[in-house]
Amino acid sequence: MALRQIDTRNNFLYLLIALAAILFSSAIADDFPGGVGEDIFSLVSILMLIVGIKSLRREVSMQRIAYTLVVILGALTLLWRLYPSRITALLILATFLLIFVSAFKLSVRQILFEGRVDANKMIGSLSLYLLIGLIWTVLYLILLTFDPSAFNGIEANGWRTLFSRMAYYSFVTLTTLGYGDISPANHVAEFFAYMEAVTGVFYMAIFVSSLINLGRGSLADRKEHE
Repeated sequence: MALRQIDTRNNFLYLLIALAAILFSSAIADDFPGGVGEDIFSLVSILMLIVGIKSLRREVSMQRIAYTLVVILGALTLLWRLYPSRITALLILATFLLIFVSAFKLSVRQILFEGRVDANKMIGSLSLYLLIGLIWTVLYLILLTFDPSAFNGIEANGWRTLFSRMAYYSFVTLTTLGYGDISPANHVAEFFAYMEAVTGVFYMAIFVSSLINLGRGSLADRKEHE
């Protein structure tokens, strides 16, 4: 599927690329000296969120709200760079959470309730899986902001530095791999961990099967009209 003007036939490819770029930039951020890596991660995240929002174009009002959130995120990120504080970190993470949850909601609507199942929607199902992992990543980071000792194997030293590490833990938990190098250290952290594992199993068992059934229905409809 070649990159071209974004429409309902390829929009989830752009969303997938945007989410993968956010994860990759967070993974390599620590390889740059000083705060350069964190700045690169912040810049890539904001740019990719704009791409993601554009790929999920809906009503004008929804887009305006989404772009407003990105502008707020950019301003808060700059404020964090100049005057880091717990409140600023929480506001940044809350904004990330709103954006990821909104993207998930809009994606589900297009995948399950609009048009036929095609390659774009299959890519969209993978994007949804990444969004689930990212939503829980942000939840874990919020928890660490309140309680730096919430997880074993993690040294809390700023949300941007920990983003990749918690994304790793999130996806390991989502897929129920459970390597054990990072583990919950209190009951609240345990709650979030097992709820993510349940969500991962539910997604594979219910959402993917629903998408397959929709695909079969679309195929049957096409055969009837041939």
